[in-house]
Amino acid sequence: PLNAIIGFSEVLKSELLGPHTVPQYKEYAGDIHASGQHLLNLINELLDLSRIEAGRYDLNEEAVSLGDIADDCRRMLEIRARAKSIDLVFTCEDALPKLWGDERAVRQVALNLLSNAIKFTPQSGRVELSVGRSKDGGQFLKVKDNGPGIPEEEIETVLSSFGQGTLAQKTAEQGAGLGLPIVQKIMDLHQGRFDLFSKL
Repeated sequence: PLNAIIGFSEVLKSELLGPHTVPQYKEYAGDIHASGQHLLNLINELLDLSRIEAGRYDLNEEAVSLGDIADDCRRMLEIRARAKSIDLVFTCEDALPKLWGDERAVRQVALNLLSNAIKFTPQSGRVELSVGRSKDGGQFLKVKDNGPGIPEEEIETVLSSFGQGTLAQKTAEQGAGLGLPIVQKIMDLHQGRFDLFSKL
């Protein structure tokens, strides 16, 4: 059903079949389209979490470049960052070997962390994305922002399914509190690690 909602609202929003006589219709079509996209993301997150918890999230592993995936995700979210005048900075160490991993899952990790950082960083803030070698011989992807931060006692909450910190509740940020739990579970499936450090 969402294919029809998203598809036809896009047609209406872009006035493909002719201009609207009432300008508000275009605005409403845009709202329907954005809400449809948001609902689709929530459904996908719920399905991913259900698959992981049921042990049915199969990794399609191949040789992937962590730097290339991170750079792709940065490009995808650049417009969102620019809309809030957020400085989005990317650095990547040279000559990193490829990793064995599921590209879609690794991409989801990068997108979830980046979109969270952009969502909670105020206007004219700064978000840094970096990829490099870790001390144990592996590789890391790091997202750092200068947003308001998470109180230490809430870190456990934001890492639990459907858990949202007080900031997310206060700012009525849309989301189900599944982004970070999915990141953690995908990292576990890859025998990797997810560390969350924050201070107010």
